[in-house]
Amino acid sequence: MRFTMLLLGTAALLATSANATDWSGFSGTLTGGYDYSDVKGVGNNAYNFGGQANYAVPNMDMNLQGAVNYSELRSQHVTLNGWTSGGAVTTRAAEYTIGFAGNYNTLSTRGVSSNYGTYGVFGEWYPMQALTLRARAGGIDGGFGPVSKNGGYYGFGANYYVLPELAVKGDFSYATLGALHWTDVEVGPEVMPVASVPVSLSAAYTYQNVGYFGAPSHSDGVMVRLTWHLGEGNSLAEHDRKGPLDARTAALPTDALLYASNHPTH
Repeated sequence: MRFTMLLLGTAALLATSANATDWSGFSGTLTGGYDYSDVKGVGNNAYNFGGQANYAVPNMDMNLQGAVNYSELRSQHVTLNGWTSGGAVTTRAAEYTIGFAGNYNTLSTRGVSSNYGTYGVFGEWYPMQALTLRARAGGIDGGFGPVSKNGGYYGFGANYYVLPELAVKGDFSYATLGALHWTDVEVGPEVMPVASVPVSLSAAYTYQNVGYFGAPSHSDGVMVRLTWHLGEGNSLAEHDRKGPLDARTAALPTDALLYASNHPTH
């Protein structure tokens, strides 16, 4: 919750000068949120805060974007801290976007750190003004504790804009890393209540199915996000397509891995 309060304070400060700022070529987001998941009756609480920046290179159909995110997962009195940093290079047209993305992830718990990298290609297609379709695929290198192999992932998703300021978003992904494989599903709305104030609120139901050395588990959860959109745009749809894109790669199922480390006989 403290990350969300920090975001709100930043948003209030920026609100006084956003309309006077020249954002030509630049855009970005600041995001804070909370996640809850349940793995076999064990509740997990996660707090996160991050930002993205995008720059449209003049006279070229090329955009450069970077991102950094911090998360804190708490499960059964055990805390796992995670940092993610990375970026993407994209080429954009009126009907589509294609790009390459890469992230570096660091996880630490109980005084032990692990890291892994993800990389891949992604694209967006805009078949109509109210619809965005997404697809991605790539690789994973590294891991978490004994889960340290090479693997891969693929995924797809869609945004449907009921109104320019209201969208229903969904995403599906599947990934493998050695003996670990997992599926993620996420669906929920995002709304920008006031078009002149570029702050959006999103919520989603999340489902994750994990297989680890033949031991299956699954989790159900919810997530909420508050996002401040920086840059040119008059609606949620415009900020989504002109600003930093959803260039997600893959993220390890840390709540399930923490559960497995706390219950080694299960």
